[in-house]
Amino acid sequence: MPMSTARHEPLRIAMIAFPDNHHTRRWSRALIAEGMDVHVVGVAADESQATMPPKHLKNPHELSIPVLTAATRWYDAIAEIKPDVVYMQWLFARPAMLLALDPAWPLVTTVMGSDVRQDPTLPESVLERTCRTALLLRSRTITAVAQPLADVVAGYHHDLRDHIEIVPFGVDTVTFRPRTVPRKRKAGDTLSVGHFKSDDAVYGRLDLLRALTILLSAGQKLAIHLAGRRDNDGGEVTAYLAAHPDLAACVVDHGLLNVDAIAGVYRQIDVYVMNSVQESFGVAAAEAMASCVPVVASDVGGVRALVRSGDTGLLVKPGDPQALAAALAEFAQYPDLATSCGLRGRARVQSRFEWQGSVARMAELLRAAAAGHNKVAHLAA
Repeated sequence: MPMSTARHEPLRIAMIAFPDNHHTRRWSRALIAEGMDVHVVGVAADESQATMPPKHLKNPHELSIPVLTAATRWYDAIAEIKPDVVYMQWLFARPAMLLALDPAWPLVTTVMGSDVRQDPTLPESVLERTCRTALLLRSRTITAVAQPLADVVAGYHHDLRDHIEIVPFGVDTVTFRPRTVPRKRKAGDTLSVGHFKSDDAVYGRLDLLRALTILLSAGQKLAIHLAGRRDNDGGEVTAYLAAHPDLAACVVDHGLLNVDAIAGVYRQIDVYVMNSVQESFGVAAAEAMASCVPVVASDVGGVRALVRSGDTGLLVKPGDPQALAAALAEFAQYPDLATSCGLRGRARVQSRFEWQGSVARMAELLRAAAAGHNKVAHLAA
């Protein structure tokens, strides 16, 4: 079904995304607040949790049915919305999606870290690369959260570079804010360390625990705050904690938290660790910085554009527990350094990575895609 040539007011967006993901929730609500009519189309892992503000929620179940059937269901779900723009918030690089998208629908695509092959050592089949490339070429505009990721996207085809825009994740600095009363920590006091990702090996939690074991054996008192999914690493983190009961006694496991709750935990810690093997941007580090918490992060990907080593935190080589322990020891030994890095980190987020600025830019790109498509359709007529 072709898109109606009449302009809708407000702009009608079919948002292809995971309905039960917190990024989907915050982006859809933010675009609604910008005056857009947003309808999420996607596959929820748990539809009972997919309580979204948009009116339409469809589940094509494309992984369990034939490709043509899945494509038809995607198409019908999108066509029912009569979108001015299709906004693919994740790059759903699947044959069914390629077949489902009507040429009459202008497409805006956001690429996140796991959507494209950042690490050349990781496998990528011919079918996967073909689908990714075709969807990227089909997109009127592609947004990437940082320049290193934009460079990866541009590597899929030489015609893509002129269609890529940098739109950071952005951080709400009202929600993510400093403690009301700053903590006056001294050298030798307990160091509260946070890691709010998951046990997945890509996020480096096991290496963090190894680094903390080094600090604990050197006499450093610790409080370790973990949040996020557990045991999606084959149980290695759980086994390590079981084998190191002194370290396990320092751990507070917060589990899966909503945005407001996780913002409160940032205000309980002295330093945040993001020692991932790869990161396209590092939104957790940006949230910590907005909370006036210094960051120790891996020197990878988009993190380099976010964390300035020695200024807003410290960068270390990924996969090196000794280097990570040394960086944490520096913040433990010099509390004033941690405080000054935290203050500069918040100022950097406020000046360059404020959430509302990212939302305004994304809304501008969506409106431009609709306007450009309507202009082309008018000229063709």
